[in-house]
Amino acid sequence: RFLKQTVGKPEVIGLCGCVAEQEGARALAKSQVLDFVLGPGRIAQLPMALQAVHKGRRLSLTGFEETRDLDTHLIARSHSARQYVTAIHGCNQHCTFCIVPYTRGQEVSRPLAEIVSEVKALVARGTLEVTLLGQTINAYRCPQTGADFADLLTAVCQVEGLWRVQFITSHPRFFDDKLIRTLGSLPRLGTYLHLPFQAGSNRILKAMRRRYTREEYLELVARVREVRPEVALSTDVIVGFPGESEEDFEQTLDLVEKIRFSQLYGFIFSPRPKTPAAKYPDRVPRAVAGERLERLFAAQAAIALSLNQALIGKVVEVLVDGPAKRGEGLWQGRGEDHRVVNFPGWEGIAAGQLVEIRITGATAHALLGERVATGAREKEAAANPLLPVAANAPVRP
Repeated sequence: RFLKQTVGKPEVIGLCGCVAEQEGARALAKSQVLDFVLGPGRIAQLPMALQAVHKGRRLSLTGFEETRDLDTHLIARSHSARQYVTAIHGCNQHCTFCIVPYTRGQEVSRPLAEIVSEVKALVARGTLEVTLLGQTINAYRCPQTGADFADLLTAVCQVEGLWRVQFITSHPRFFDDKLIRTLGSLPRLGTYLHLPFQAGSNRILKAMRRRYTREEYLELVARVREVRPEVALSTDVIVGFPGESEEDFEQTLDLVEKIRFSQLYGFIFSPRPKTPAAKYPDRVPRAVAGERLERLFAAQAAIALSLNQALIGKVVEVLVDGPAKRGEGLWQGRGEDHRVVNFPGWEGIAAGQLVEIRITGATAHALLGERVATGAREKEAAANPLLPVAANAPVRP
């Protein structure tokens, strides 16, 4: 596509991320249009790569050094009220279907104090919501103090001026008693929890090397809901894993019906290079896997619609993202449960505002609402010079 482009063709074209780590120099050989290849462990060397390209060199930089330079100062950030902060890189779990440990390397946690300092700097620029990131975020362990993920959540939630803290992605294996108690004790912690279960059959879970059972997952969900009844759970599911029978898939559907997730991300198994599952026999035919995925989505759509309709009439605090992609005059934001809320705009509305919306309608994928009548609690991003602040508007929590 870039070769055919005559107008607006990029001066330099690079391949970055997991695919870059997987392909390495092979990508340069396959495509003459590529100038450089840069794996996730080499992000700090991007300036050097660009300098080399301008000198006429093509190069591939992959692999992971013993001491990883995370260099968060290289990240160009917008002035959005919603920001993402990496807490841990890599993954040590080696699920049989997943290429992440090979393309992202082993787990490396950032120092807790460094993460908190980054969050404070973002809040000073007007950030209201921070999402902590990691392939297995709840395996976090501070390299300096040994502080765990519960300690990190507590520290970040104490940052003055922050409205909401979210995190993704967690692994069912790393929820201990302390972390579960912490989920129920931090008012600034969002109610959204992404908790992949991948399959509802113990036989398939074992083949995936997930290291938990269906029963253990159900028990974990029950314990989380005990301390956080309003939690909005989302999950990942793989259908068509090698050897998956109709009975195995029915157990997945049953788990979805039992737990009633607010959101579900479903995928057909796709073999990845270097992973054990890529060599497993008994591949499920694509047509069968596709039909199972459709059934999974249909079951989830009915559940999500029911859960969303139960919110009609409630007032939710929404962080405004901007104009909605669909619907003339509609704006869009998300509440603490990460659900999308669409609502008519008004004079003075701006991205980054905190507003109260009464839910008036629902689909399986979003909520529809309207601004609460005059006199309701409405907040603006105080101390953010980039946003207009209404007269007498309350300050942020």
